[in-house]
Amino acid sequence: MLRWRLISAAVILTAIISIIFADFQLGSADSLNRPGLVLGFVLMIVGCLAANEVVSFNAANNSGIKKWAVLSGTVLVIGFSLIPMFYENYPADCSVGRFGWPMFGMAATIGLAFVSQMIGYKPGDQVLDNVARTVMVVAYIGLLLSFWAPLRAYMGNAWGMVAMLSLFVTVKISDSMAYAIGRIFGKHKLAPNLSPGKTIEGMFGGLLGGCLGAFFVFCYLAPRITGEASPAAWWMIILFGVVVTLVGIVGDLSESLLKRDGGVKNSSRWLPGLGGIMDIIDSLLPAGPVVFAFWATGMFTPAA
Repeated sequence: MLRWRLISAAVILTAIISIIFADFQLGSADSLNRPGLVLGFVLMIVGCLAANEVVSFNAANNSGIKKWAVLSGTVLVIGFSLIPMFYENYPADCSVGRFGWPMFGMAATIGLAFVSQMIGYKPGDQVLDNVARTVMVVAYIGLLLSFWAPLRAYMGNAWGMVAMLSLFVTVKISDSMAYAIGRIFGKHKLAPNLSPGKTIEGMFGGLLGGCLGAFFVFCYLAPRITGEASPAAWWMIILFGVVVTLVGIVGDLSESLLKRDGGVKNSSRWLPGLGGIMDIIDSLLPAGPVVFAFWATGMFTPAA
């Protein structure tokens, strides 16, 4: 199992590095000058795979959900979040802003959820329950992923890439450290009814890993990508690492809660040793809005 886990992790890491490199190159002024364009289309694919997995968690209770409505809603929400990327200079005075676009996708999702229940309706169908579950899945996956587009576009190609990496690197180093420390030193269960493998020792290992990942991004990667030093003080970086790690743990346990409710162990089996897409992005989902909130304060970027 450990061997397959390492192989799957290596494949995923290679794919992520390739996507990041292509996205950064196409986002440069010498190329398309569209930061996040590659990442955006990958996001729609990942979002659909993740949404499909969440629906399958509790197949019996979700039997009334129409997957086409869930997948269409997910694509719409993520797709709308990408609209500002197609502008060479997105207007600052646009009344919709950057975060207003995904709301159009959510509005469309509500309509699709009702229409999906109208088709083939029979007396006794749990309409409200099915509509609510459809909207919940799209919000859980699509709406949370929609924060990645404005994060990637933050202050242009270079700083936007640093912002995106601050999410990925901090969360994933935290996850890796939590797993390693938990396996070696773990004795006290963190949430035995939700995730028996997670320990308090692993959580502290994750907090250490999150802080190390944050320092790596802001002190090493940022100057090399942007040519400028981040103004973030050491305590800001530690605060970032701790908060993002804690939110990531909540995201991890949230997916565990859904899986336990559905009686499944892994979100899917197509990644040997790792599970499925949700097992990879579960901690990233709620961390996205939090990371953007940190960047929106301007504490990590030099004054314009």
